[in-house]
Amino acid sequence: MTWNADKTILHVHGMLPDLLGAKFEATVNEVMDETKPAAGEAWEHRDQRAADALGVLCERDTAPDHAPTAARKPVLSVHVPRSGPATIAGVPISDALLEQVRATSTIEPVLVDELGAPVAVGRRVHAISPKIGRSVLLRDGHCRCGNCEIRHGLEIHHLIPRSWGGTDDISNLAAVFAAHHRELIPHGPWALVGNPNLPDGLRMVRYDTLTPDEARQYGLPPPRRKPTG
Repeated sequence: MTWNADKTILHVHGMLPDLLGAKFEATVNEVMDETKPAAGEAWEHRDQRAADALGVLCERDTAPDHAPTAARKPVLSVHVPRSGPATIAGVPISDALLEQVRATSTIEPVLVDELGAPVAVGRRVHAISPKIGRSVLLRDGHCRCGNCEIRHGLEIHHLIPRSWGGTDDISNLAAVFAAHHRELIPHGPWALVGNPNLPDGLRMVRYDTLTPDEARQYGLPPPRRKPTG
C-alpha cells in the first residue's frame, strides 16, 4: 500500500491465495450487491462500487464494549464434478480447505458435467445454526487463539474437526480470527485444545508434536509421523 504525494489517494495492490481470494471476491461482490443506487439513479462504475464495498467492510465500531462480530458469510458455490476434486471459483480445493469454510460460509453445491457445465444446484446450507454461532461469539467475546484480543471478523472453529469425528456441540467450538483459522487443523499445523467453556481453558499446540497419548487426551487422532532414515 502506498500513498500519492499529496496523501489523497491510497494505491493498493496485492495477491491472495486460492480459497482466500475466492472468499474475498465473494464478500466484496456481496457488499456491492447490497449497495444498490436509489431508484432512477445510475449505477457507479464497478471499480468504484468495489472500493466503496471495502470502505463498508472497514467501518466498524471499535469501542471496548462493542459486542464480538462474526465474519461476513458470503455464498461460496462449490462445483462438484463427477470425478476429480471440488472447486471454488475454479480453484481445486482439498477436503481440509472445504471443512475450514463450511462453518463460516453459506455453501451452495453445484454438480457439473465433464465440460464444467452445471447439471444440478443443491440447497444452500449453513453448517452451524445462527443460534449456535451467536452463542459461541457471546461466550468467547474475542479470538481464542493465544493472547489475541480481536473482536471482529471472527469465524467458528471446530476444536476436533468434523472429518475427525468432532461435533457441532458448543463445547467443541471456539471463535477465532479469520487469519488464525487458516493455521488450525485440519488445514494448518496448530491445534486449539482444552475446554472452551473456561475463560483460560484453551491453548495452542503443534499438532504434529503431540504424542499418541496427548492426542487421545484431547480427542484427536494420533498425528502421522514421517518415516525417518
